[in-house]
Amino acid sequence: MGHRHPSTLKNSEVSHARARWLLRAELACCSECRAEGDREAVADLAAGGVFDSLITGFVLARVEQWYSPSRPPRYPATVYSIAPIDERDFWQATTQHCMRVCMVEGARGERVDTRPALKELTLMSVRDRTLVLDDIIDGLCENES
Repeated sequence: MGHRHPSTLKNSEVSHARARWLLRAELACCSECRAEGDREAVADLAAGGVFDSLITGFVLARVEQWYSPSRPPRYPATVYSIAPIDERDFWQATTQHCMRVCMVEGARGERVDTRPALKELTLMSVRDRTLVLDDIIDGLCENES
């Protein structure tokens, strides 16, 4: 693209440059760049790729929000099992499926194993991947505003 979307993103866990670019395009409401970024993300399902970076950033931001001292989760755990019911119900069925296999690990939930979710995404149609991507982008943008 011939233009930029300047923005300082709060989520440092979204580390892939094109994933960060996609988030900035979404925050700038640039449909042209968002469409290009969506195409790139749904095609890049490699570990360390665009979709992986977005999932990781989404999960780590959400785990931090969901933490409750009255009900601390035990890790490893699936994202789906520690997400509040009202949030899980908001997700598309395809996102729910991916979050049932995406693992949060580490003593404080500071790591994410996205490999099972990425594998499931490879088995989905591009349309279904896009539904998952939309949920993840929406969740990441909520944390940016």
